[in-house]
Amino acid sequence: MSKAHRGTGLRKTANHGRGTCAICKTEGIKVVYEYDLDGKKVMICKFCKAHLKNKARLEKPAAAPAAAEAPAEAPAEAQA
Repeated sequence: MSKAHRGTGLRKTANHGRGTCAICKTEGIKVVYEYDLDGKKVMICKFCKAHLKNKARLEKPAAAPAAAEAPAEAPAEAQA
């Protein structure tokens, strides 16, 4: 697997990939993930990336339970 966010790949970037996160404002942290914030491409840390991904994952299943109930009824009708 690729290791784009460690070692050799970071040596080519300014300050070896370290800077200030655009979301949490932590200084001296690796900011190697691009994120679209208010129409701008900004670099964020892996902790903010994970937080945003988990937040989106938790918001998404709100519509999924209604869809999950419909297929459960169909096999019951097929057995009768």
